Amino acid sequence: MDKLLFSKEMDKINELCKKTFNLQENIVYFPVRHHSPACSFHLKKVIDEYNPEIILIEGPSNANDLISSLVHEESKTPLSIYYTYSDSKELLGEKDDKYMCYYPFLDYSPEFVAIKTASEKGIPAKFIDLPYEQILINSRQGEGIREKFKKKNYNDDYLFARSKFIKKLCKKQNCRSFNELWEKLYEIDGINISKEAFVKNLLAYCYLSRVDYTEEMLEQEGCIAREKYMNMQIEKHSQKYSRILVVTGGFHTFGLVQLKGMDTKLRLKRIKKEDTGAYAMAYSFEECDQLNGYASGMPYIAFYSEIWNNIYDKKKNPYEDTVVHFIAKCGRELRKKGEGISTADSIEALNMARGLAALRDKVECGAYELLDGVRSSFIKGEMNISNNASLDTLNKLMTGDKVGILSDVANMPPIVLDFRDKCKSLKINLNTTVKQQKILNIYKIKSHREISRIFHMMRFLETEFCVRTKGPDFAASKNTNLIREIWEYRWNPNVETKLIEYSVYGGSLKEAVREIIAKRMKDIGAHSEQAAELMINAAVMGLEELVDKLLLQMEIIIQKDGEFYSLSEACSKLYFLYREKYLMDISNTEKIEILLKKCYEKSASLISGLYNIPKDDENDIIQKLKELYNISMDNSLDLNDEIYSEQLKLLISRKECNTALEGAAVGILIGVNELEIEEGIKRAKSYLYASGEELFKAAAYLKGLFSTSRDLIMCSSGLIDGIDHMLKEIDYEEFLKIIPEMRMAFSFFIPSEINEIGNKVGQLYDKDLYEILEKKPVSEEDIILARDLDKFAVEQLKEWGIINS
Repeated sequence: MDKLLFSKEMDKINELCKKTFNLQENIVYFPVRHHSPACSFHLKKVIDEYNPEIILIEGPSNANDLISSLVHEESKTPLSIYYTYSDSKELLGEKDDKYMCYYPFLDYSPEFVAIKTASEKGIPAKFIDLPYEQILINSRQGEGIREKFKKKNYNDDYLFARSKFIKKLCKKQNCRSFNELWEKLYEIDGINISKEAFVKNLLAYCYLSRVDYTEEMLEQEGCIAREKYMNMQIEKHSQKYSRILVVTGGFHTFGLVQLKGMDTKLRLKRIKKEDTGAYAMAYSFEECDQLNGYASGMPYIAFYSEIWNNIYDKKKNPYEDTVVHFIAKCGRELRKKGEGISTADSIEALNMARGLAALRDKVECGAYELLDGVRSSFIKGEMNISNNASLDTLNKLMTGDKVGILSDVANMPPIVLDFRDKCKSLKINLNTTVKQQKILNIYKIKSHREISRIFHMMRFLETEFCVRTKGPDFAASKNTNLIREIWEYRWNPNVETKLIEYSVYGGSLKEAVREIIAKRMKDIGAHSEQAAELMINAAVMGLEELVDKLLLQMEIIIQKDGEFYSLSEACSKLYFLYREKYLMDISNTEKIEILLKKCYEKSASLISGLYNIPKDDENDIIQKLKELYNISMDNSLDLNDEIYSEQLKLLISRKECNTALEGAAVGILIGVNELEIEEGIKRAKSYLYASGEELFKAAAYLKGLFSTSRDLIMCSSGLIDGIDHMLKEIDYEEFLKIIPEMRMAFSFFIPSEINEIGNKVGQLYDKDLYEILEKKPVSEEDIILARDLDKFAVEQLKEWGIINS
């Protein structure tokens, strides 16, 4: 690093190093980058040599009681601390807004090495940073930990990557990214130099990265408040301990040294205890990986985990050994997928990685040489989508899929305990990871209904605990005639990890689900069908009290909604709730009935405006018209069906009306006695006996007509005659185009009706039903003979020179 800086800058850094890292002092500051093997390597040596009386670590101070469970012998990384905050006092925004973030730990995370080593040596270790909620309060909206559209993580290494100095350094060192620069200067080189040289280099890096940020910017990011608080904690512990090791992110080290010995004060907001939470949880390599949205730390978690293992095992070339390991592993995986990767390709990839390392002035090849080596040796020909298999496979291997294990001694949030209690009382087995099955008779057995509700809640929360393989889907209105549900479920640590993430929403499954549904309902806008689906979900999960509240919101949403499809879908779902009120244990049926009527009337009032719908939408709209018709036939509701029929009349009166929709509307109007059968047949004939484009529309009209009034074809021979005429008149190309719609038109008839139609057609051509429906018009032998004759004719014509060969 000395070679990269001016002497004036190095003087400042040398001075900073004296104040920071002197093992003869009572306070030693060790700067780190989160999830850095090199930092952890030197930190462990410093702990062994300095032998501190206490280790103070950057981490929210309200999580100190979790340290024992994190370092427990049964716990295995990756692990994480999960912080939650419910803003009941509106200190950040709207009341009861939910905030959450993660603080992951890997075997090679310096913070984890610090607490683990402290535990092994019997040294106390403490987190000294601001609690999560106080960091939020002391950060500006949209900045730092309150930045939108970013996976919320506690650490703040992203400040390094944004530094102008780092960007210039990347350019000077010919590195494509901050991570490549870091690996070159601090990881690969870092494990080959002394701890003093490493810390000095890291302090230079931290100091020059921080210079780009003004005091105001650091204030907005929450950095100043955090450093003041950490300094207060260091000063407090210095009254009791004479040898203190302070482990913080390198960006904060400079700020802490500047505050050293100062009497810093920070006024904190009073927060209700029930509004905050901090829990230990199992985590995964994938979630820790920077490339998956975790802004702090490093990418390629599995790769650097292997590096750490090699360092721990004192291998001479930990990086090159890791590169060899992943090249071989990638080759094996690709061969399993049928890719032609040979041993020679793998050797070439390793040689390329070594050559690139030498060219880039690196002691050993690292992650980026591995990627470039595989790219150049495994990918054959021009780079394209199919050739991406090599890089995709390698990236997945370098990220890894390991999942952590948390000791049973860890304190679990109430929602996890509630889940366990419910499973115990309902005899849902959580003592095995083997997939199990439950067959539930939800209509007859009360306990089965309760189990179903638990399963539905776990599915709604996307915990991957259970999957319904068979049974009614009330929200989607599918298979609602079935009386049993069949579920497969399997416990694994990720289930409780997911529940911990939902702990911010409540202390029980019901509370969490209730809160999430209420929040979604609030954000749903004018989409009444989504609101109705949420109500069905709430009812299926046994949240009757919530259904009552949602009904009040539903009325406002229906008033705002102006889309026919959305309203008609909502109408169908409300009708389901009304019809199945006993199954859902809903008592407030009066309000459902009132809403259903309003939704029905508003849906019906929009029908005439559907005349010019696109052809792609016509089948869905026709289905909705039929559903509204079925609802209107329920005499217990006393619906105003005049609106419905009047709107259908207006619809069919439009000259440019969608033809299929016109046919469906005509069929419904005949069914409700608002249109004479003769009029319906007359309209059909106007298409069947037309010419040009109008004749081509006949198939679409029949599809719509038969979807709502299939018995019309039985009432008069006029339709059969008209269809016969159309099929005779239409040319072959047009016939091929209308086949799909003609098939769909006749798909609405049941077998006995098909037979009756067959008889009517037979009468036209003096044929019986068997000849029409069963007998093949041409035998297989005749087809084979015709094929052979055709082949012979072609050969003769070629021989005579009439056609070219």
